[in-house]
Formats: sequence, C-alpha cells, structure tokens
Amino acid sequence: MSSMPITAALKKLELSKERTSEWLAAQSAAVLEDELESLAESSVVDSLDEYDYTDREETDQDNDDDDEDEEIHTIALGTQTNGQKVSIIGDTLRDLMNSINSVQTVGNVNISNSTNVHIGNVTNINGNIQIIAESPARQRKERRKATQAKSQSDHEQGSRPRSPALDDDCGEERVRPDAFISSQKFKLPKELCAIVPRHSWLAQKPVEDPQPLQRPVKYVVILHTATESSEKRAINVRLIRDIQCFHIESRGWNDIAYNFLIGCDGNIYEGRGWQTVGAHTMGYNKIAIGVSFIGCFMRELPSAAALLMCKNLLARGVQEGHIAADYRLICHCQCNSTESPGRRLYEEIQSWDHFYNIEREDQQ
Repeated sequence: MSSMPITAALKKLELSKERTSEWLAAQSAAVLEDELESLAESSVVDSLDEYDYTDREETDQDNDDDDEDEEIHTIALGTQTNGQKVSIIGDTLRDLMNSINSVQTVGNVNISNSTNVHIGNVTNINGNIQIIAESPARQRKERRKATQAKSQSDHEQGSRPRSPALDDDCGEERVRPDAFISSQKFKLPKELCAIVPRHSWLAQKPVEDPQPLQRPVKYVVILHTATESSEKRAINVRLIRDIQCFHIESRGWNDIAYNFLIGCDGNIYEGRGWQTVGAHTMGYNKIAIGVSFIGCFMRELPSAAALLMCKNLLARGVQEGHIAADYRLICHCQCNSTESPGRRLYEEIQSWDHFYNIEREDQQ
C-alpha cells in the first residue's frame, strides 16, 4: 500500500491549521481594536466629572474657545449656585448622562414575544443631587430688610430716612415691602364657609346618574362616620376615599352616602353635594341633607373648628336656598336604631338652634 495519499492528506491538514490560526489571529486583533476604541470613547465621561461652572458670556467666540481655556475643578455637593449657573450645571449633567449612555455597542438583535425589554446601559446615581439657586426675589427681600433697618436707625438718630429707591445699588426697581401680603399674618376668617370640592379629594364618579334633591329641604341630619379622626387634611382625604370605596363596593350604593363631611381639621368636604339625594338615613334621604363628622364621637366632641364649620355650612345652606329657613336639625340616632353621631356629639347638637325633638312629637 502506497504512502503517497497519506502524505498528501497530512500536508492538507497542516495547511488548514495554518489558515485557521491566521484567521483567529485576525479576529482577535479586530476585537482588541474595537475594545480600545470603546475605551477611548469612555474617557469622555471622566473628563466631564470635573467641570468649571464659572460665569461665561454666551457668545460664539466663547463657544469656540471652551475646549482651550477651560479650567477643571471640583464643586462640593450642597454648594449654593446662582441662577445663571443652574442652566450650565443642567446642561453638563445632561451631557454627562448622554455620554455615559452612548458608550455601548449593540449588534443585531431579534426579540419576539417579550415585554419590558431594555437595550442599552442603565445609569444609577446613588445619593442626592441638590442644586440651590439664589433667586432674585430672595436677594431683593434681603436688601429690603437691610434698607428698613438702616432707615429705622437713621430715624432714631434724628436724620431723614433715605428713600428705598436710592439704596438700590443694583439699579433695580424697588417695591415697598407693605405692598406684599404675608401669609402668616392673614388667615381665612372662620366665619367664611369654604367647601372642598370632590375633585380635590379624588372622588370616584357615581355608578349611576344621581337623583336630584327637591330643595329647600326641611330636615338636616347629623351623623358620624364611626372611623378614626384627624386634624390633618391628608389623612381626612384618605378616610373619605376609603368611605366612598366601602359604600360603593360593599354596600352597593351609587356614591358616598353623605351630602357633606366635616373633618376635625376644620374643612368641609363635598360628598354628594346640595343637589343630590343621599343614602345616609333611611326614610329621610329624599327630604334631608346629611352632614357627617369624620370620626367616632361617643366620648369626645369634634374639634371646635369642626363644630363651627358645621354651623357655618347650615347658615350657608339657608342663605343659598338649599335649606329651609325653619329647618329641623335632627341626629341619626333619632331616626334609626344606631349610635350615630355618638352620644357626646348628640348631647352637643341638642343645644344648637333648630334642634328638633322627634321623640316629643311622637308622644304628643
């Protein structure tokens, strides 16, 4: 048997190995070149970590010379920055995020039957970034205080006070301090009756079209929700939304049962309102307005602000024609077998004007 065919086969095998080795070497060189190029691009991120947030005029010349004259230094977190620098900081952060997210290589991707797919880098920042800008209004306020103190000092010394406009070293138009109303000094008078509308406590829409109420009504029924109470508006809003959800989903009613709710925070919250039949008191829903205090008042009274707002609500109802002038004020426990509005609150309501004793009428 000749050895020539075996020798030829071995030569072909060696030639194939050499070609394979050359191809692998070429591929490794290409991958290494790509990695070096990606690494060079990522250096942009490092150069943006420390940026000179100095004031610069926005001119074409400055934009051309930014790369040549830029001085790099670090600004500590929490450093207060004026309003002109905020835009520069914001642009820099935006460029930083774009640079970080741009350092990525995505080849051919085929995705099917998938949800919530994210392709690319994800940048997470651990910690808070706080940019505090000194607004011109704050600077004017500080200058006004300094001017008032100086004027008062000159007046005490017998000299003529200088005009505030003359003390404005920045050339701004000055406004007298008494032209502003301080929210700390002026509060809404308690005699006024402001009603928090439904959309403010994110009320659900009624399940069905509401039934109109014939007005003016002859009766006003006082109830309580038999829940916790609070002097914070946010908690009362949560309680009202829970009550509405319970009345609709568990009771199967069209909406929250009460026409109005009053919280111990001194706010009146709109339930079904003046014009809609409620679901608060069996036998009186179509002839009465139902007002419920948020809380359980078996042993204690609602806050003084809540009681005052209830009286103001009734007065407003009479004034606007929703409640009859000779209306009868009754409590839930007088109409149905229940403890509502609570024994302590029931005792208080008996001392109010227009309270009507149903039991005495039945005895007569």
